[in-house]
Amino acid sequence: MNFKAMNLFLSEENIKKHLDHLRTMKLKHSILEKSMPEIKGKSISEISRSTINRKLKNEALELLWYIKSHELFFNSFTENPILTEEIRKQSFSKEKFFYDMICEAKEKNYGFLFVYLDKQGKIKTSFASEFDGAFVKYEPKLCMDLYEHTYFSDYGFQKERFLRGAFGYFDMGRLKS
Repeated sequence: MNFKAMNLFLSEENIKKHLDHLRTMKLKHSILEKSMPEIKGKSISEISRSTINRKLKNEALELLWYIKSHELFFNSFTENPILTEEIRKQSFSKEKFFYDMICEAKEKNYGFLFVYLDKQGKIKTSFASEFDGAFVKYEPKLCMDLYEHTYFSDYGFQKERFLRGAFGYFDMGRLKS
């Protein structure tokens, strides 16, 4: 995972806490894989199509979705973001794109905001606070973690300030079709 750019808008202590949280989720997933060998090494898509016990399947999907979402969040930033042609074509400006993203994200209290390209190459966003088909119905290219633990220790109740800082380092190069 590449999270060097996160130091530009989150404290090292906050990043460390987030990484510890992700390690805990991975440990839980590893334990689940040991008790359910049929999910070991399987992708979210493969698990969602499997015929295993519904309750266990949902637990595995939720946990793996949470891990993949966090990993994508950590990989969604760069110190030198570039504006892609897709955004130039579909949005009036980088500022408008980020303004739209901030408006969508600041209304959500927890969950993940995903950015992806639809089948026609149009930039789309999707918000989810639990497994909703992300990584199955569509492949997110960027992800913003909107859970309060992500920003509160650095920004307090100033979520919009966090969003403005974070979106300034979104790795727009990932939005290539």
